[in-house]
Amino acid sequence: MPFTTPEQFILLFVILVAGWLIGYASAPGTRKYKRQLRDEATRYAAYHDDAEGRLRIADQRVADLHRETEVLRDELAEADRTIAALRGSEPLPPRDLI
Repeated sequence: MPFTTPEQFILLFVILVAGWLIGYASAPGTRKYKRQLRDEATRYAAYHDDAEGRLRIADQRVADLHRETEVLRDELAEADRTIAALRGSEPLPPRDLI
């Protein structure tokens, strides 16, 4: 260990405290960084809200497409029954005209 005497430890402690004080005195003001942090938090909140809005719109679109798919699937099943009836020369089921 390079430090063996109490005077050396005291000198080391004084140098460390002096370096800390010089570093603290020469540091830029923290207001700038607090403002930057606040601005970044505001930008993040706006981005987060925008992303959630887009996600809600996309989820609504998916739900609409699922409903449309079910309608098309029902129409396809009806068309397949009609084709099968025509191929089998069976009479067509009556349809209600609206």
